[in-house]
Amino acid sequence: MSNLVDNIDRVHEQLIAEEGINFADLPEDIRKRIKGWNLLLARLGKNPEDNKLFTTLQKQSIEIADKIQDFIEQDFDDDNDDGNNNPPKNEIDNEGGEDKAEPKKNDEPNKEPVEKKAPVQKSNFTKAFGNLIMEKKILTAMNGTERISISQLEEIIGKEPDYPEQKVHSLILRKVFLSSAYRLV
Repeated sequence: MSNLVDNIDRVHEQLIAEEGINFADLPEDIRKRIKGWNLLLARLGKNPEDNKLFTTLQKQSIEIADKIQDFIEQDFDDDNDDGNNNPPKNEIDNEGGEDKAEPKKNDEPNKEPVEKKAPVQKSNFTKAFGNLIMEKKILTAMNGTERISISQLEEIIGKEPDYPEQKVHSLILRKVFLSSAYRLV
């Protein structure tokens, strides 16, 4: 009856594999949580009929994956924090109300660089929206019903869901007519 052990979703392990992260590169608190999770998994292997332990392991795997995702995003933010996020100094020091960046517009047309950059950034955000953790949280919240309330979905994805369909990682959710829920497509 090791069926529960075989059916457990190892979300944190999937995330580590997808991101190509070495266990040693993770912060100590996350490594300790993973070791604790592995001990509980061994306990479930000895008592495969313990549904409460199975549920606990599922939730902890998602929580660990969430912490790993936060670590990845924090590391990503640190890499991008090179001081270029500040507006140009000539725009900050503008006391007379004149646009001091105007001469640059005459030297080089402003429309061309904006047109090249805007679609690239937009498409990257579209492709990158949602992750495995959000997907697992949505599936957990659905609890086998294939429906999730709008408020739960907003809480998980951190924004108002798109209408009529919201894509999160590999899931496609569609708004249910005359209901405050989205369903799995």
